[in-house]
Formats: sequence, C-alpha cells, structure tokens
Amino acid sequence: NCYDYYDENGILIHKYWPHIFHTDLEDVWKYVNKFSEFTNFQLEVNCYVDWNLIPIPFNLNSIYSLFPLELAKNIEVTLLKYFSYGSKVSILELKDKAIKEDDKSLVFISDYILNKVYKNYIIKQWSRSIDNIDKNIFDRVPIIISRDNRYFPNNKFQWLPKDWYTKMFEKMLNNKNIKIMLNTDYKEVISEINYNNMYYTWPIDEYFDYKYWKLEYIKTLYKFETHNKKSFQKKVVISYPNDHEYTRITESKKFYPNSPTYDIEKTVICKEFPWLWDLEAYPVEIEENLKKLEGYKIEANKLKNHYFLWRLANYKYFDMDKTIKNILDFNI
Repeated sequence: NCYDYYDENGILIHKYWPHIFHTDLEDVWKYVNKFSEFTNFQLEVNCYVDWNLIPIPFNLNSIYSLFPLELAKNIEVTLLKYFSYGSKVSILELKDKAIKEDDKSLVFISDYILNKVYKNYIIKQWSRSIDNIDKNIFDRVPIIISRDNRYFPNNKFQWLPKDWYTKMFEKMLNNKNIKIMLNTDYKEVISEINYNNMYYTWPIDEYFDYKYWKLEYIKTLYKFETHNKKSFQKKVVISYPNDHEYTRITESKKFYPNSPTYDIEKTVICKEFPWLWDLEAYPVEIEENLKKLEGYKIEANKLKNHYFLWRLANYKYFDMDKTIKNILDFNI
C-alpha cells in the first residue's frame, strides 16, 4: 500500500493513496529509523463544504471559514465552555454533549458537522449509513478544539522517508533470512516448506476457506490525471464529502516541495473512488462481519504455532505505526 515510484516527469507518486508516517510510539520510531532517514512533513488537509475549503479535522479555523463572524465567535465560546483548548472530541461525543446540556449552539454545530463533514463521506466510503457503521470510525478523524490546521496535530513524529517508502522497504527485505516469492499462493508451496511457525498476514477468512462466509471489505479505485500546470489545488489532499463521486484528490508533488520537479509545468493528481470489491483493503467493521470474525478467531485459537497478524488477519484497521507495533509487541 505504501509503494511509490517516479513517473515520466520525475514526480514521485504514491500509487495507493497518500501515506504520512506519524506516531507517538518511541519504539516504533526507533525501529523505522533503522531502514531510512526521514524528512519532516506536516500534513494539512482541506475539506470541500458548502463551496468553502476548510481545514480538516474540523477545528476552530473551520468554523470561521464557514460562518459569519458573530456566529463563529458564539460557537467558539460554546465549544470552549465544554471542552478544553487543544482537546480531541469525537463527533459522537460532541453530539451527546449537545443533547445532555440542551445547548442550542452546541446542537447546531454538532448537527452541522455530522451532516456536512461525516454523513455523506461515510455513505460514499463505506456504502453504509452512519447508523450502520462501527463507531470507532468516527474516532479516526476527531474534531480538534484548537487553531492547529495539521491533520495529525498531536503526534510527536510526522515524517516522510527521505528516500521514500519503496527504498525503505527494500532495505527491510534485504536480509539473508528473507526469501520473497511473488505471484504465489502460499497454499501451492506450503507442503514443500519445513517451518516451525507460520505468521499469517492475509485475510483470516481466506485461510479457513470462508467457513463462516466471506468478510466484507471496501476497495479504493484510483484515477490518475496529469495536468499541464504547476499546481492543481491548494493542499496536498482535499476531501470531498458531499458534492462529487470521488472522496478526495491528492496532488503528489505537494508532498515534496524541495523536489527539483516541484516548479515544472506538470502536476499529477489522484482521485479516489471507494467501491465494494473482491480485493481486500479496508475491513468493514459492522456487526454482521464482526460476528463472522468471532468464528474465525475461535478456529485460529485451535491452531498451534500459527499466528494471525496485521490488518487483514486481524480484520481491523491499523495505521502504519500500529501495524509495526503489532509485531514489536508480539511474543511467541
């Protein structure tokens, strides 16, 4: 998913959506530095709402971008009445607080954010209503009670690999104990391999031949476009929750403002279209799928010396740092 490459114009492309390495985990940060130097990058994302580009995650600056000054001031005062400056608040937490306090201003802003920022994006991304999706999804992009426009305002480390991700993973794999076989189903070769332990990172339902039926995933489709201009949009990523078929547009060259190709009259964008697909990417963590997962977990626990790790085998959304932490904390 982190694969990157240079196109014919010398622009570095993140082929499978943008990735910023961000974490507060010291052991994870120490580990990845074995394989790459890193260059600081602070991601800022905009969201297209009511014909305005606003900072996302939604914050105090977003409010002043959308509403008349007096209304914006009133909303800010109300939010700071209930939440401390700099805090992260789930939209569901904000909604519950509005109902509990019966505060009209809080009700207004919570309803506005839910309907304009989250509701339609979730419908597009997950093909589910907001009432039929795992509530943890809302925690991934909280509301930030501050004027910090960074997408990850509270993470200690926010970097990109200096020689980019593909080079970093090549260094990880350059080890005498690692052999890679591409275009190979492990079932075709496993009988010929002597092993003490198996670490399985592919979909857990596939391992058990879909005994409890297939788990559901969302796959993102990507449409790349090259434009004859220096710049296509203001930020590297712009999200479109309401008005377009795609969910966001990424402009690759804006990741690398010091690149020799930054000022050329060419730029590449990627439009993302979520789709129900056979290829596994995002686990759809809803009740019916989680019930199936419990059956697979029971089967996995019966096996000796078989370990199910990472996103697909756990059927759980992991960021990069949590994926690495999953392994660093793993003990046989």
